[in-house]
Amino acid sequence: MERKGKVIVALTLLVVILANVAIFTKMSFNKRHTGQETIVVRIGHTVAEDNPINQAALIYKEELERISNGRFEVRVYPNQALGGDRQQTESAILGYIHGCVPPSAVLAGFDSRFMVVDLPFIFKTGEAATTTLNAELGEELDPILEELGLHPVGWTESGFRYVTSNNKPINKPSDLSGLSIRTQENPIHVASFRAWGANPTPMAFSELFTALQQGAVDAQENPIMVIMSNRLFEVQNTLSLTGHFFSAGCFVFNREFYESLQGQDKEWFEEAGENFVENLTRLVREQADGYIEQAKKEGMNVVEVSPEEKDAFIKQAEPVFDLFIQRFGGSQQLIDKAMLYNDEF
Repeated sequence: MERKGKVIVALTLLVVILANVAIFTKMSFNKRHTGQETIVVRIGHTVAEDNPINQAALIYKEELERISNGRFEVRVYPNQALGGDRQQTESAILGYIHGCVPPSAVLAGFDSRFMVVDLPFIFKTGEAATTTLNAELGEELDPILEELGLHPVGWTESGFRYVTSNNKPINKPSDLSGLSIRTQENPIHVASFRAWGANPTPMAFSELFTALQQGAVDAQENPIMVIMSNRLFEVQNTLSLTGHFFSAGCFVFNREFYESLQGQDKEWFEEAGENFVENLTRLVREQADGYIEQAKKEGMNVVEVSPEEKDAFIKQAEPVFDLFIQRFGGSQQLIDKAMLYNDEF
């Protein structure tokens, strides 16, 4: 019986492995799609099902399948089912999946010029950020994605990033002094928190909840929708609305797949993609205030940070802009284009 049980387990694992191989088999796009076949589109993301990214992805699925009369079949893989943001981006480049929504901080790992999006307080509003990202700044960054093998559909927002901690309101840089804070593996983020006196600790997001629970780090920073949809309020009791970085993402697809689409197929695909970008941005903005109210209901101390207090963070982080230019291939031109609409929204 024991041997039989082991055989059953082995066969079950084999089925799981084969199923995953079917998902990750590299696709060939060197052909035109026939009029009869269904075009399957696999897109992944790393957040929970109740996150606006997943909500927008499901709207995208429904719309593309509807307007194409079933010509397209969209399969959405949420919650890191296809790996982390970097793994999914690599899979899209290599053609193992069709598309994903990598944040700018992850794209910076492929080309450091994307770090311009992550400079501290470079955008005053989400409207200012998405306007230039889908216009002047995007004209500089999108060709880099094309060179990587990705087709950029459009830039979206996940909102401004806030600090959470335990019994430690953050109103000024000195409040971060000596605080160990989890950050993304992004040199600009790390340099910024060092400039503010903190001890930044890059860590995979999948490890964050446990690290906070066990006290391995004192604090973390993320957009409000990530904080709440991942229930970080269970291990952190203070939310400081610092807005220190803006979180942007780009809806991207394997370039070879995009270029394989012809005629009406491409028109349907582009229409649904543009609507995904608009829907995600709308959902993020609509839900932001609700998430903050939810944080209060969950017992978090929500700390407002005044414009004057933000000025202290901005001044102390000025060397980070020089670092971007001197070490990471940045330029004043990129910075100027990023800030182009700050006074208009």
